[in-house]
Amino acid sequence: MRRRIFFALAALILIADQITKWKVRELYLPNETHTIVPGYFDLIFVQNPGGAFGILREGTSFLSLACFAAAIAISVYVLRLNTRLPVLLGIALALPMGGAIGNLIDRVRFHWVTDFLHVHAGAHDWPVFNVADSAICVGVTLLIIYSWLSPSKPQPVPAPEK
Repeated sequence: MRRRIFFALAALILIADQITKWKVRELYLPNETHTIVPGYFDLIFVQNPGGAFGILREGTSFLSLACFAAAIAISVYVLRLNTRLPVLLGIALALPMGGAIGNLIDRVRFHWVTDFLHVHAGAHDWPVFNVADSAICVGVTLLIIYSWLSPSKPQPVPAPEK
């Protein structure tokens, strides 16, 4: 994957995240719920001061710094490569980069993140999330899959002979 495609994919995630959050803020009041699939899926506008899925509720500064550091680290890694990224690795890194920047923008602007996707089934309830959170989770999952499939796994070193 070429660098420009990598950065375009990250930008696409960022744009999709920001547009969907903007529309939710424009159309809904905080905590307003709209059922999409009864019993399974709702849209609800939540102002989340914490991290993904509501963790670290008072950690806005820490989370902002973590998002910024992740985006910089991924960018530096991609820019320093002398070869094209393997496609799976490129996608696995572009998704969380775009998502991290999307959530960082919310934290800097509002000191909270706009969450709005609510999945549930009966007593099972998933915390409310957004496009950025989804991209981060999918990207990390793809990164794990890439690491399992990568042919460059470390080889055991034979013990020295006596």
